[in-house]
Amino acid sequence: MRTKHTIKDIAEKAEVSIGTVDRVLHKRGRVSKASEEKIMAAIKELDYKPNPIAQTLKNGVIHKIGVLLPNPDLDPFWRPCEEGLQEVISEYSAFTVDVIIYYFNPFKPKSFLQLGHKAYRDGVHALFFVPLFDRETNSILEKLGNTDILLGTFNSPLSNNIDLYVGQDLVLSGKTAGRLLHMSGSDKGNFAIVHINESYENARHMREKEQGFAAYCMENGLNSPLTITLMTEEFKTKLVSFLELHKDLQGIFVTTSRAYEVAKVLDSIDNNKISLIGYDLLDQNLKYLQKGIIDFLIHQDPKMQASLGLRYVIENLLFKKVLPKEKLLPIGIVNSENAKSYVERSSV
Repeated sequence: MRTKHTIKDIAEKAEVSIGTVDRVLHKRGRVSKASEEKIMAAIKELDYKPNPIAQTLKNGVIHKIGVLLPNPDLDPFWRPCEEGLQEVISEYSAFTVDVIIYYFNPFKPKSFLQLGHKAYRDGVHALFFVPLFDRETNSILEKLGNTDILLGTFNSPLSNNIDLYVGQDLVLSGKTAGRLLHMSGSDKGNFAIVHINESYENARHMREKEQGFAAYCMENGLNSPLTITLMTEEFKTKLVSFLELHKDLQGIFVTTSRAYEVAKVLDSIDNNKISLIGYDLLDQNLKYLQKGIIDFLIHQDPKMQASLGLRYVIENLLFKKVLPKEKLLPIGIVNSENAKSYVERSSV
């Protein structure tokens, strides 16, 4: 086993004081050229590697990280994200980091905006967040524009001003959905894109998925997809009317994790002719996947997005590890046959 050398060993080898070695290692204070050369030679000979844990503890700086997370009690899609964050927080509990999770209402942009501004007032050194709402995100970024706050996002990318993005290529995700529905049907008939409970104009993640789906249709000579936005209070009535109006509809792509709501309506009217694809391994989605109402689910691995992103942020602040500007995760395609393996892996 290789001996782990300390600053004291370097000082003895170079015949200088421990304080002189410390000044050279941390580039502070004046040291003679001769002493510096002896110290560097000793470091090389001993193959000295600094202990990052000891360094962070010695520095004594508490790195405050704010995480803006949609409240999982209001939308269960975000529960795995919370679990992933808590696991990383526990993993780094011995270090000088303080992670604060700000839970916002995923259906109220004002809630997101208020908590983003609160994180700024709380003096965070980094903000890791889900940019669900475009206008409010831009407002927060304007507030942070002249600061040194590290900025990272997950689930949905931003075009600029961000140090880190962890998630999927959402345009490619939309194209994947188009290919899956095309494989399930024919070159005739129509496909529909369904947005649920969100403002399309204020949600980049929905626009990019739609963009990818529409691009696949155009590139493969298919009809341009129909689009409809459904809100909870009129959901079934509006969807049934839409289906009556478009009897040649052969496939539906739901851009959120709420494909089960469309599946519930299709099941209630005994319509098993329309292929359906949506996102994520919610229990309700898995139920209709096994019943054959949902044909495919695209797994976004929200737990991995949140945990990996927070780990990147922490290690950058603690150890100065370089952040990847973009970390794209695989697009998981889940059907009734392989769903169990995805669920088991996600629960680990």
